[in-house]
Amino acid sequence: MTVPFHILIFEPRVEGHHLSWLHYITEDLLSAGFKLTLAVDDRPKAKERIQEEFSALSEKVGIIPVFDKEGKFCGGNKLKTIAACLKESGAQEVFLPNLDEIASDCLRFAALGIYPPDILKGRLSGVYHRPRSLANPTWPLSNRIKTMGFRRLSRHGWLKNIWLVDEYLVQTLKNKYPGLTFRFMPDPGCGNFSHRKEYARKALGIPLDKFVFLNYGIPARRKGLHLAVRAMLDTPPESRLFLLCAGRIRRDPEVLNGLEKLGELRLAYVMDRYISDLEEKLCFCASDVVLLPYIKHFGSSAVLSRAVAAGKMVIASDEGLIGKRVRNHNLGWLFPSKNSGELRKAMEKAAVLTESDRALFQKSALCYARSCSREAFRTSLLSPYLLF
Repeated sequence: MTVPFHILIFEPRVEGHHLSWLHYITEDLLSAGFKLTLAVDDRPKAKERIQEEFSALSEKVGIIPVFDKEGKFCGGNKLKTIAACLKESGAQEVFLPNLDEIASDCLRFAALGIYPPDILKGRLSGVYHRPRSLANPTWPLSNRIKTMGFRRLSRHGWLKNIWLVDEYLVQTLKNKYPGLTFRFMPDPGCGNFSHRKEYARKALGIPLDKFVFLNYGIPARRKGLHLAVRAMLDTPPESRLFLLCAGRIRRDPEVLNGLEKLGELRLAYVMDRYISDLEEKLCFCASDVVLLPYIKHFGSSAVLSRAVAAGKMVIASDEGLIGKRVRNHNLGWLFPSKNSGELRKAMEKAAVLTESDRALFQKSALCYARSCSREAFRTSLLSPYLLF
């Protein structure tokens, strides 16, 4: 009887995309017959969220806690904790759904000739979400140092399989690190986005006669919600434009006061809370356009993946990976980053689009959605392992 390949998955976080990615990776590796041990946050609140997300999957994996009773990493720091968990589990490889957890420190130390614990050599794999030093290897100086560290780790065989969420960067790096293969990992947009718009709006309590723009996600100012609020405040009260804001809101006076005023004018509906899976699907189905007014955002966007899965056009800032994807795949319109006036013009223009033009954007969105589906995610994840 063949002993299944054993992988330790290290994921100490449960907020944002971390838990859903952990779920996808665990589900896909289990489906391919691998033995898994999860090194995760085992404290009460986090444990409850993991069990809720995983349901029956949690019974099929081993669990090792990464924090002690005082809330500190069991090994003292992340790398030592990973090494301790690997030894305890007896796994053959470590997979980090978020390689960024250790990347900065690991690369800086490697540049100085200080490497991770020996047990990790040749066993480190994962998804590198924001590899700034790989995208810009010479500037600023900190990136140059990290580039040196990455080359040393690669040259001495510390790294095994590396996935990036930027398909263009994968091509750029193809021949720069001999012996190390980079693969593209799509940011998956999945779920049932087939609810009729009228049904979704009634379920959420959103007016049926408005043109709805969705702003969805975490409350960081770099996500640009304040720009959407400014754009909406500059529209006349009788406007058809309507802002649906879903997700916890940063305690930003400009945003809070603006949303309160828009609410009084019946130009916005705010869901300032954790959004359930069902509510998420309803929000995308209820909207006409999804806003991505990000500021200096580096990397991919799960919101874009969900937007295209729902067949929605987007209005996004004209920078970075998101801007490139929107432009190259005809997913919507771009506006000059930070410019709320131009954002408003784009929103007003979108509201008077013909049905045939909207259909073209929907076709482009659904076509692109195939490249970031759950199946595409699973294929990418399993590709190096199926070579065994």
